[in-house]
Amino acid sequence: MATSMTVLYATSALAPFLVADLGLSRTAVGGLVTVSFAVAAVVSLLAGHLIDLWGASRGLVVLCGAVMVALLGASVASHYGWLLVAVAVAGVGQALANPATNVLVAQAVPAERRGTAIGVKQAGVQAAAFACGLVLPTVAALAGWRVALRVSTVLPLAVVVAVWWWVPAFGRQVATGRWWRLSAPSGWLVWLVAFSLLLGTGLAAVNTYLPLYATQRLGLGTGTAGLLLATFGVTGLLARVWWGRWADRTSDVTVALAWLATAAIVGVVLVLGADHLWSGLVWAGAVVAGGSATAANAVSMLMVLRRGKALGQASGLVSLGFFSGFVVGPAAVGWCADVGGWGTAWLVVGALFAGTAVLAMRVRSASVHQTVPA
Repeated sequence: MATSMTVLYATSALAPFLVADLGLSRTAVGGLVTVSFAVAAVVSLLAGHLIDLWGASRGLVVLCGAVMVALLGASVASHYGWLLVAVAVAGVGQALANPATNVLVAQAVPAERRGTAIGVKQAGVQAAAFACGLVLPTVAALAGWRVALRVSTVLPLAVVVAVWWWVPAFGRQVATGRWWRLSAPSGWLVWLVAFSLLLGTGLAAVNTYLPLYATQRLGLGTGTAGLLLATFGVTGLLARVWWGRWADRTSDVTVALAWLATAAIVGVVLVLGADHLWSGLVWAGAVVAGGSATAANAVSMLMVLRRGKALGQASGLVSLGFFSGFVVGPAAVGWCADVGGWGTAWLVVGALFAGTAVLAMRVRSASVHQTVPA
């Protein structure tokens, strides 16, 4: 999971160097994120089904190959167009990540430990952000951003070696059929995809605008705002692991979706309250919103793992919803902030999380009434 996000977080961490060397605007830097998630969303339509046909090991090797090509391609890019191509290739790796790792967990991890496994693997996304932010700017300052990107290929190479040694026994084909023929999703899965769409939209908005809000509206310094975002990320990492362990002790994880969505609303209220009551509330808001929303994503993946029959395809469809939210969220909420101010923007984010809470109840209802998983 960390490998699949390396290109995205590497370009983000190295953005100051890219801007200085290639003359990119802030809009252009944001475009890299949009293109990456847009490609990931589109490819997710088929990526999960392909994993069902290929097996986990082949999917992981293709994922790592896409990431290596993207990193090396970006490292030799002479202009913005080639950077766009590189992050587009990286989007293929993002689309394969959840289906491949979910199938691997289902095949290699005992049922009573899968919640923990899902929590740990989903935390890899935050781990990638932390590692890229910590290491790559230092490497770039010493040797240049192109070298920093090439150094990053160590991670996908290490994963390929690990797959070679440990995964082959679990890499068998798990389904038959044509790659373009998809089975119709079950009712609970349709609702879960919708849940993931709203969740991703709200989470992407918080992730994107929390530091900017802290500096422009609350008067915090840029360093403090960066620490606020780091707090948001670390909380998400710990929450995914904790909720994964909790899931191993319960037979029904669907109830947690509504709890976590409601907690995310509380987090947004605290963030908004920081502007009217006390600026320190923004820290509590970052912890509550970051922990609950990211944990909800992990819980949704565990639900797929427990109920999904075509596991890869189901994982891909849930990823489609989540990635689509990351495409839509920053631009839509940013427009709300420009037109109506920060208060309006955070009310919209709160409404998105309220929508996830409603959809969580629909997911639970549909899953309870469906006795045969599909």
